[in-house]
Amino acid sequence: MNALMALAFILTPLCSLAKPSEPKAIRYGINSNYAMPLINVERVQNTPKLEGGLLRDLGQALFKELNLTPTWLLLPKSRVASNLTSGNVHLVCHLNEVWQPAIREAVFWSHDLYRSSNLIVYIGGKPILKAKDLYGKRVGGVLNFIYQYMDDYFKKGLIQREDGPNNESNIQKLLNGRIDYIIMSNLEFEYYKKVYPSLESSDLGMDEVITKCALSRKAPITLEELNRAIDTIKKNGTLEKILKSYN
Repeated sequence: MNALMALAFILTPLCSLAKPSEPKAIRYGINSNYAMPLINVERVQNTPKLEGGLLRDLGQALFKELNLTPTWLLLPKSRVASNLTSGNVHLVCHLNEVWQPAIREAVFWSHDLYRSSNLIVYIGGKPILKAKDLYGKRVGGVLNFIYQYMDDYFKKGLIQREDGPNNESNIQKLLNGRIDYIIMSNLEFEYYKKVYPSLESSDLGMDEVITKCALSRKAPITLEELNRAIDTIKKNGTLEKILKSYN
């Protein structure tokens, strides 16, 4: 072997080591039953496309810390659990064990993100002080969503639950008098109050949780890596900035 060939053999592995590592690919699932400020979905050639929203911004912030290349997957709530356990989706954020009891032990749960609670939203009339004030009324919810505080009233028929595809749809029903009230998260209300100033809310202390991310056991990253990324965007102010941008 001459000196030139020997040098080539030496340099080849060194060059290989010098290449920057390729970002890992991850499939990030988003509940398509949400509306703004959580997601902004537009139809492009009759195909839904994620264009923005809090959950997209949150995902991008995490992916930047994790050096990940994301694939965005819009899923109805009824398919979130099965896609996480199968590994078809690796990560879903803005979740809590209470909302997905069937997979509580089947996925990894991240560090805390932010608080979410439900409000009673209405237009005009007296403020709602207790659930009994809603007896006989039509209350809008979102299809397949769990409302623990109100569930017993719905089952007994004391309050009539009327589901829509999302809370943007429910607001239109409320404005047109087709329902009397809406159950809506604090994040959604803060956003829609600016769009529809006539909206009012009552806080009955319903369904307060701290949201998290659910990580599939088949994901290409570890829970420790995800938690480090969450801790970083909380400490450096990125998460707070995202939340404030929609409030």
